[in-house]
Amino acid sequence: MKQVFTKSIEKIFPTTVMRFDLNSHSHYSRMLDVVNKTKTEWHAIMKDSESTYNEATANRWLDKLGLETIKESLEDCVQEYCLTYGLPELVITNSWMNRVGVGGAVRPHRHEVSVLSGAFYPIADPGSAPLVFKNPLQVYKMYEYAAQETMYNAAMMEIPCEQGSLVLFPSWIEHFTNENTTKNRVTISFNTSYKK
Repeated sequence: MKQVFTKSIEKIFPTTVMRFDLNSHSHYSRMLDVVNKTKTEWHAIMKDSESTYNEATANRWLDKLGLETIKESLEDCVQEYCLTYGLPELVITNSWMNRVGVGGAVRPHRHEVSVLSGAFYPIADPGSAPLVFKNPLQVYKMYEYAAQETMYNAAMMEIPCEQGSLVLFPSWIEHFTNENTTKNRVTISFNTSYKK
C-alpha cells in the first residue's frame, strides 16, 4: 500500500496580476465618446493596428481629454494593487490608446521606466485576442520539460480581453497579443511611477 504524506505548496516569487471590472463606472459613456473620436496612427510595436502612442509627445492621453474621473478610478485600482503587493503609492505617468482590429496584433514588449502597467479595455468584442504574458523564469530552465502544462510550468499565460476590464501587471513582464479575430479591440494602456 502506497504511503500518503502531508504536503504543502509554497508559491515562491509569484507574479501578481490583478483584474478589475469597470463596466459600471459612472463616466463610462463619456469615455466611449472620447475613444470613438480619438485619431490613431501606425506604431512599430503593432501589427496592422494603430495607437496614439508617439515617442515625441508625453503620451498623456488620460490627462488631455476630460477623463479625470476615469483616471482617478484607474489610480484607485493601482493603489489596491500596491496595498496587496506591498508597494509604495504609485501614480499614472503616461497613457495612450491602441486599436486592434481583425488580423491585428501587438508584438512582444515590456514597459521600460515603469513599476506597474495597466491595460483597460473600454471596447472589446467577445472573443477578442487575450493579453499573453511570457513566463520570465523560462530562460532559466536548463533541463526541465513538462509532462503536462500546469499553472506552475506554463511558458505563457493568457488573460482574457473583456470589455470593461482593467488588467494590472508588473511592467517588467514581457507581453503581447496573438492575431485578433474581432473588429473592435480598444485598449487604454498606462505606466506608473512612485508618487513624489
